[in-house]
Formats: sequence, structure tokens, C-alpha cells
Amino acid sequence: MFDKMKQLFELQGKMQAVKKELENSSVESQSRGGDIKIVIRGDQKVSSINIADSLLSPENKALFERDLVNCFNEAIKKSQGLAAEKMKQVTGINLPGF
Repeated sequence: MFDKMKQLFELQGKMQAVKKELENSSVESQSRGGDIKIVIRGDQKVSSINIADSLLSPENKALFERDLVNCFNEAIKKSQGLAAEKMKQVTGINLPGF
């Protein structure tokens, strides 16, 4: 019983370390033309967004919106992959979509 409790506390400590590591890790996503760049941390908080001035005109609105959505989705996907890989290292369990 005490061995299981000890293992649980050790796992909890490792999980906290992974959480901290994810907060200090980041991934980057760029739109196809490189006009939009998003940096998102491993804990899925956006660090920065850079947008080319050329996209900020009214005639480019639809292109801008489409590229922004695609760029965010790619950044989130990369961030989730990073988190899943870190969790797998700690638990030995593959958690797809985490």
C-alpha cells in the first residue's frame, strides 16, 4: 500500500515537472506565404502573433482570416503533440490528442 502511495507521489512530482517544462517550451506555426507567424507554448497559451502589414488591408480580409485560422490550428496541433510526447516520456503511455 505504501509503495503505491510513494509511486503516486513520484508520478505527481514528475507531472508537475512536465507542466513546468511545457510552460517553458514553445512551437511555431507560419502561414503558407509566411505572412502570419504564431508562437504557442507547450501549455497551449499563445506567446506571440506576427502579421505582415500587407494582410491588414480590407481587400485581403478573407485571405487573412483563412490563413489566421489555419495557422492557429497548426500551432495548436504542434503544441498538443509536444505535450503528448512529454507525457509519454513520464508515464510511458501514449495519449493521442493530449
